[in-house]
Amino acid sequence: MPFDTMATVRLLRESGIEERQAEAITNAIKGAVTGGVATKTGIHDVKAEIHEVNADIARIKIDLKWMKLIGAFVLAVIVLQRLAELVAVTTP
Repeated sequence: MPFDTMATVRLLRESGIEERQAEAITNAIKGAVTGGVATKTGIHDVKAEIHEVNADIARIKIDLKWMKLIGAFVLAVIVLQRLAELVAVTTP
């Protein structure tokens, strides 16, 4: 949304506000009016960042699946070793 700072300063000056105060008020209004406006470039950049985050999450999910698989394998090896030890101790 365009904001005419010159016209705003002029309007404030005509209402009796000093130049410096009129400029400060105008800058505050301009920041409030135009500060939160999204641009097409800004939206595109945010979408690109979201895409990167989603790709990172997908990689993390794959890593977690591998970690679970490796953990299950290690646990199975430990359990089988203990079972083999028990069988060796109980077998005459």
